[in-house]
Amino acid sequence: NRKDLLKDSIESLLNQTIGNLETTVMDNGSTDGTEAVVNELQATYPNLHYHKREVNNSLEIFKDVIRLAEKDYMILFHDDDILHPDYFKYAMKAINKYPNTAIVAASYKEHSNPDNKNWEKIFGSFYYFNKKNDFVDFLCYHKGFGYSSTIYKTDNLKRIINNMPDISKYGKICDKPFVIETMQENDGAIIFKDKHFLRYRVHPGQDTQASGPYYNEIIEFNRFYKSIMTRNWYSNFLFNLINYKQLKNGYIWGNDNTLTLNEFIQKAIDENAGCYYTKLCISRGGKFFIELAHILRKIFKSNYKNSFIF
Repeated sequence: NRKDLLKDSIESLLNQTIGNLETTVMDNGSTDGTEAVVNELQATYPNLHYHKREVNNSLEIFKDVIRLAEKDYMILFHDDDILHPDYFKYAMKAINKYPNTAIVAASYKEHSNPDNKNWEKIFGSFYYFNKKNDFVDFLCYHKGFGYSSTIYKTDNLKRIINNMPDISKYGKICDKPFVIETMQENDGAIIFKDKHFLRYRVHPGQDTQASGPYYNEIIEFNRFYKSIMTRNWYSNFLFNLINYKQLKNGYIWGNDNTLTLNEFIQKAIDENAGCYYTKLCISRGGKFFIELAHILRKIFKSNYKNSFIF
């Protein structure tokens, strides 16, 4: 039910400079005339397809997306965002440079009313991660990426189609866990640094403006990272440095006034979503440990390679 936003999003995919991108609109029970918008565009774009479920069912239409995919890589693009016309050109070059790549994504810039015109010059610098664990460290440490810009290795999604991870438990902060869950241990990942690759639309009708994240979602999110990042000493060290900050950010974002910040974090520690260093941050000398963690985060980084393509 976003027909007024849909046209720009579709055309940003169909007008990619690599040309001939196969695009399917997955209509999840819309009642606003979405199909008519697509039919009108199909007269111009023979590579535009349409698939509809009469009843809204997010999990099932997500499985439909994966079943219909035929190419080596696929993107699950949002119907309200707009993609730079050169995005796939750069993505293809990066994948060819690093053949073990299973995930490509881009940084983004928020817009209240973006259009598909006057695109900025793009710089092809990106972070490259040789394996899944390094990518997990980075995503925990940094703000992240534009979820709708994520390009997946199709085989990875087909591998999990009958055993989809339960991402509902993370609420609206499910994007990073889902992307990570699709990866295998030796898969590489790429995140483009330039924020002009994706015009991320912020508007009252989008899901991320809903309430939350709730306490249980924040707990599950941190448990997820802890389960992966405690597998080796360096990742565990990074998790200790970031955990307090990550829990605090979730607390502020979720706006839960039933607990004080320290009560919230102590409860998270008790429920296996925290760590030893986090406990120090809420101790009597907590301000010292918080500041020390901040300094150490500036020094110690996740493992990635800075790379560039033209």
